[in-house]
Amino acid sequence: MKKIYSFELNKDVEVETQVETKNDSGEIVITKKKEKQSVPHKFFVARPTRSQSDAAQLYNSVQVSQSLRLGMLSVYSLDKKYREEGVFTEEDNKRYKELYDVLIKAIEELQVINNVAEAERTEDQKKRWGEITEEMSQTRLKLKDYENLKSSLYTHSAEYRARNMTITWWVLNLSHKEENGKEVPFFTGKTLEDKFKYYDELVDQDDSFTKSVIEKFMYVISFWIVNGSDKPEDFEQLEKFMASDKKENLVV
Repeated sequence: MKKIYSFELNKDVEVETQVETKNDSGEIVITKKKEKQSVPHKFFVARPTRSQSDAAQLYNSVQVSQSLRLGMLSVYSLDKKYREEGVFTEEDNKRYKELYDVLIKAIEELQVINNVAEAERTEDQKKRWGEITEEMSQTRLKLKDYENLKSSLYTHSAEYRARNMTITWWVLNLSHKEENGKEVPFFTGKTLEDKFKYYDELVDQDDSFTKSVIEKFMYVISFWIVNGSDKPEDFEQLEKFMASDKKENLVV
């Protein structure tokens, strides 16, 4: 099966082990005990087929139509309304792009410094590392303001709802795992309704590992859809962003 992205996550499992010892009579005694081990699990996002792409487009169109029939406004209508009222402008869009470009450049510069062992960094590199992390923190806060604004403005649009539903559709159909040497769907079910039901069951479970897997699928597939590309270097950049984001959260 062709893939557009693969990843591994470790899961702590309880494994039964056997220890052989000899007693005073020279007989072999087998003692069983249970211990926790971190076992890697493999997952991947399958490359969609032509029929899946057609089905996704149809599903998205149906969701938009249903939302409009239910009385939700289109993005065009909301955008026109907000622009006329001066809530969201072209200048906001321009500033958002500028901030995002600043963040990407900062991540790239930070990666260069991180490739140098901390003990071998120059004073300028150490100083710059602190400046970059602070700059990234401030930039993310500013980006978050814009993202919250966008979300609040368009969250009730027909297209917004349809896009989120379609992202979930892709997650249900492209998410796979390797199990006993076989590549199998992560979300089981013969119909879309069955898969949605299984998805809800997994989300409701109090299992941090399963939730982490689903979150990773959602993150990656959302990135794939929004950016419209599936080149290896694109996902390498995503990995850097996620790693930097985790490190930044620790720093902040």
